[in-house]
Amino acid sequence: MTKITRINPYILPSRKKKRVSAYARVSVDYEKNKESLNTQISYYTSLIQNNLSWEYAGVYYDKGVTGTKINRTGFKELMYQCEIGNIDMIITKSISRFTRNTVDLLDTVRSLKEKGINVYFERENINTNSQDGELLLTLLALIAQEESRSISENTKWAIRKRFEEGLFTHKNLYGYRWNGHEYKIFEEEAKAVKLIFNSYIKGMSPHQIVKMLNSKGYRPLKNDKFCYESIWLILRQINYTGDSILQKTFIENHLNHKKKINHGELPKYYVEGTHPIIIEKELFNKVQEEIERRKALGYRANQSLTFSCFTSKLHCSICGKTYRKRTIPNKSCTGKISHYKKWVCGTKIAETAHVCPSCNVPDKVLHQLAAEVINREVLDEELFDSLIEKITVGEYELFFLFKDGKTAKKTWKPKKNHKTRRKLYA
Repeated sequence: MTKITRINPYILPSRKKKRVSAYARVSVDYEKNKESLNTQISYYTSLIQNNLSWEYAGVYYDKGVTGTKINRTGFKELMYQCEIGNIDMIITKSISRFTRNTVDLLDTVRSLKEKGINVYFERENINTNSQDGELLLTLLALIAQEESRSISENTKWAIRKRFEEGLFTHKNLYGYRWNGHEYKIFEEEAKAVKLIFNSYIKGMSPHQIVKMLNSKGYRPLKNDKFCYESIWLILRQINYTGDSILQKTFIENHLNHKKKINHGELPKYYVEGTHPIIIEKELFNKVQEEIERRKALGYRANQSLTFSCFTSKLHCSICGKTYRKRTIPNKSCTGKISHYKKWVCGTKIAETAHVCPSCNVPDKVLHQLAAEVINREVLDEELFDSLIEKITVGEYELFFLFKDGKTAKKTWKPKKNHKTRRKLYA
């Protein structure tokens, strides 16, 4: 007899929808392309949501960046969502919107393909999931990259042509405001600029100028308070004389868009009288000379520091750091407070004492031994400074190196024994 088996009906599981996302981008001039970006976002949102077999996975976008740049936050977020498995397919307008760098494009597409994610380029009608998709993509990407290079070269040519004619591209400049046609002096900031130049030429250090400006309530362009670097930038800025130096920087190439300082690779153009004067040229030139003078003097040019003939000369024989002078208050049994001066290794000051077991040098001992080494009863600081190049501090001994190459050694008896601490360090 024939055996018959009943097969009960069952409902097929619903097919999982494909999670689809889109990527949109507009070029550098965002304000002009704002409407275009909104149109792209609206279009892709509608396209994906109206397809019954697709699940909307978002529209990612970048504004005001180029396709050759890698620092696109929207694009990076899209790649991250692909990495964690939230996207199955990406739609984008064209290869040039996705990227104009052939190598980056192919690397990205191949990486996505390994994860089972395909990319569809609308304009070129290329789906990376197809057999001939990658070949077509490579050819078209090369064309897009060459197009990008051509646009970049044309833009650079136009900018350099403007420079040759003495025309400049306006930028934010402290002390001025751009009214759409020319720079106008912004009086409140111009006062700060004048104060910076006049204070520096009178001997103040940048750190002192920073404190003064912040205490008086002056504010820089972008931050709440002035900093050391902003003072240097202002002091070096020739634009305050009413003149401009054009092409101080340039873009290295069309792929990385990195800005480089022009050290002579391209010509520069000095254009006089491009905008109103805040600082007279005579004062500006004096400040530049003063900057170079202080640079040659080093730390001695900083009037906010107190220094002696020993400053920057004492070096630790263990860690190599420079010794610094410290004043320690000392209270006697009668309650009277006196001050004890000593020279301490920079490592011990910055860290805890056990980091470097070097011994401290009492200021009185240092003066006495320094006087002896130059054959004087009392230390002549000016003479000592002119003769001695360096002092190396050993274990209760000082090694003096003269500028003519001679050496001398001086020792003193300590009040405390540091041998145990030295063993700990070793």
